[in-house]
Amino acid sequence: MLKTKHSKSYLVLYKSLQLFLKVIFFILFRVQTIDLFKVPREGKLLICSNHIGYMDAIIEGAFIPRCIYFMAKKELYSSKILGPLITFLNAFPVKRQSFDRKAFHTSFEVLDAGNALGLFPEGTRSANGVMGKGKKGIGFIAAASGAPILPMALSGTNKIIQKPHKRIFFPKIKLIAGDIINIDNILKKHSRKEAIDIILDEIMKEIEKLYKKIK
Repeated sequence: MLKTKHSKSYLVLYKSLQLFLKVIFFILFRVQTIDLFKVPREGKLLICSNHIGYMDAIIEGAFIPRCIYFMAKKELYSSKILGPLITFLNAFPVKRQSFDRKAFHTSFEVLDAGNALGLFPEGTRSANGVMGKGKKGIGFIAAASGAPILPMALSGTNKIIQKPHKRIFFPKIKLIAGDIINIDNILKKHSRKEAIDIILDEIMKEIEKLYKKIK
């Protein structure tokens, strides 16, 4: 069962795992982090990033100085081992092919409890490293929750596993944080329907700017 509040012992374990993964990823991928001081250390937060590799959520979870929650495709929960493990690490299932009310409800619970929620606005991984269009559900979550939005971008993770090669590569990975997007003025000036589109456009524009800086 997903918990939106954690004990001190859990947080110590989580931070220890973050440190362990940081060391491993620094060695394997020479990870460069840029402007992570911009990540608010407390309060509800939407972290929105591009999605180009299988390890994006793991890289972000290791280096972003917050305990982050993520949506994970429902298919991952068919495993009796992987399902409980990723739930323990603050992931919750989402049906990607339809409007998943339960996933949206969980998102609001996570944010209302003052947590950081990591989202990939494109909805799925880009196979060629090119950014796709954002999904309106992200704009809906942002508008309905009123949470500040932190745009981020990753580069290099799409080169770790490259088809048709049957081996793992070790590219240099970069992770950059942008400036907080405050949506209060957008919500005041526009209807909810209009605000959703405007917020989504702003999120995607900022992510693309960051991605171009580190490609």
